[in-house]
Amino acid sequence: MDEIKVIIVEDEPLVAADLKNQLEKTNIKVTGIFESGEDALEGLKKDQPDIILLDVRLYGSMDGIETAEEINKSYDIPVLFLTANTDPATFERAKLTFPHAFLSKPFRIKDVLHSIELALGFQEEVSEKGEEFAAKYLADRVFIKTHTYLEKVMYDQILFIEADRAYTKVVTRDRTFTLSQTLKKIESRIQVPYLLRVHRSYIINTRNVDRIAEGYVYIGKHKIPVSRSNRDDLLSAFNTM
Repeated sequence: MDEIKVIIVEDEPLVAADLKNQLEKTNIKVTGIFESGEDALEGLKKDQPDIILLDVRLYGSMDGIETAEEINKSYDIPVLFLTANTDPATFERAKLTFPHAFLSKPFRIKDVLHSIELALGFQEEVSEKGEEFAAKYLADRVFIKTHTYLEKVMYDQILFIEADRAYTKVVTRDRTFTLSQTLKKIESRIQVPYLLRVHRSYIINTRNVDRIAEGYVYIGKHKIPVSRSNRDDLLSAFNTM
């Protein structure tokens, strides 16, 4: 099984350190430990994990539930709450962020591992089923999984798709989606002639190209590099005079 990247957001250093030690006895790599929601959000700008383990009570002005709300606005990453606060009011607040688990302290590491496995399995299954349905029945659109929905995106609305290490950004006219899939995997699932690979890190929508220059194309305000090996394929997609 591939290594799973996890961050821990926990205001008790001993709890965080013990959890890290136990997780890393498996195929899990803890890539960050944060004591506040603010620090966690800053860390996510630099690197996104596969799973976030999040305490409800944190240092700083944001609690874990408020942190989860902010995470959901920008990322599609499963959140698992680990908390000593199990009162009904806290649970009802947490439910509104659609967490993948709500584990009470003291928790067993076995329960944490099972919750991580279920969260990742659910995420992959929903994503793959949505993409399979879209590819088979709806050839002009794709459904992209956000934290709570499979959201419709018309292919015509896509400006470009950009690789960002193990993640991929789908940039549309209205918003940007960050997916935990490689560009190569996405390319294999999108069979649309006007979505063209022009660089190892970019797929562009040729219908939205405004200008072509030596080594670049311009889509709105975005300047996209074109590799020499892909230039002929790019030019063949256009009528030129």
